Amino acid sequence: MSEFTGKKLKEARVKKGLSQDEAANLMNVAKRAISEMEAGKRSISADELAQFSRIYNVDVRELLFVEFTEAGDEQRLTAKYSSFLKLLEKLSDREVEDVYWVIKRKVEGLL
Repeated sequence: MSEFTGKKLKEARVKKGLSQDEAANLMNVAKRAISEMEAGKRSISADELAQFSRIYNVDVRELLFVEFTEAGDEQRLTAKYSSFLKLLEKLSDREVEDVYWVIKRKVEGLL
């Protein structure tokens, strides 16, 4: 595994406020495994990468690709929500308005 991915795993864990012990418990691995992954000394399976993504609430691409992390916020959001945007394109104008209405109410805490 690359040192970049190990560094990003550690950053995501720390940002989430988890210790290596806590991350290991959530991942069902030994603390040593977390330490080795973060140091770039142990490979990570696709399943483990998906678990990290879920636990740390980060896009898998942020853990893997330098280019993705260097992209601007707008590009990152577009990439993250591209499937949502594609679905929106298939809706009628009225349906899009309904979706925005629901999102707005959710953000306002009314739903």
